[in-house]
Amino acid sequence: MPIFKFLHIATMFMAVALALGPALLLHRVAPDADVRLVRGLFGAADRLGRFIPLLFTAGLVFGLITAWTGRFDFFAPWLLIAYALFIVASITGAGFTAPWIKRVAALAESSPDGPATGELAAALADRRAHALFWLDVVIIVGFVFDMVVKPFS
Repeated sequence: MPIFKFLHIATMFMAVALALGPALLLHRVAPDADVRLVRGLFGAADRLGRFIPLLFTAGLVFGLITAWTGRFDFFAPWLLIAYALFIVASITGAGFTAPWIKRVAALAESSPDGPATGELAAALADRRAHALFWLDVVIIVGFVFDMVVKPFS
């Protein structure tokens, strides 16, 4: 049914926007390490972050309903690729990115205004966080390619 396809695409767009939009800002301000800016952006990202898994889960459910009502083969190669990308993105997001944002937000809350020092500066400079952000971007591009081209099908 087209309504489920629409809901799948719409919720996934919202989830990606909410996940990557603030993340891009966070990674842009991290090198400047101004505590007030970090406190505001990371705090907002932490509060908004609770909606990301809900939107991705809703998008997944709508996608599965779309596949079922459209009589898609749930084991088609392009769907298997999508499942794998979803799992990897979920693991990196829930396992590292969300905890990093929470840690930086908490450290910024307890830091005085001015330039970041010590533990906050180290958390902001975490290379894994920056590498995983770019991995997320690659995963999103992979999703779009997979959904449009449907490779190996």
